[in-house]
Amino acid sequence: MVDTHVQRVARRLDLTKNTDPVKIERDLMKIVPRERWIAFGLQLIYHGRALCAARRPRCAGCPLDPLCCSKEKSDRGAAAPGSIA
Repeated sequence: MVDTHVQRVARRLDLTKNTDPVKIERDLMKIVPRERWIAFGLQLIYHGRALCAARRPRCAGCPLDPLCCSKEKSDRGAAAPGSIA
């Protein structure tokens, strides 16, 4: 099952190009070993909640930052221009 966190993190890490949760799940099932599906999903959910937030991802503290190709990357954890830090 793909929730909003899994969808966001999987797309940011370029694990899928899809936006449909069913297609995202299929893409992830192709690259993640079956015995890791549940743990991997939970890890993506946790990561999405803890660091990879929708509006202000905390890229500076992210261990996956070197692998991330997201256009939505924050400026290394700094406040975005015009925002209140």
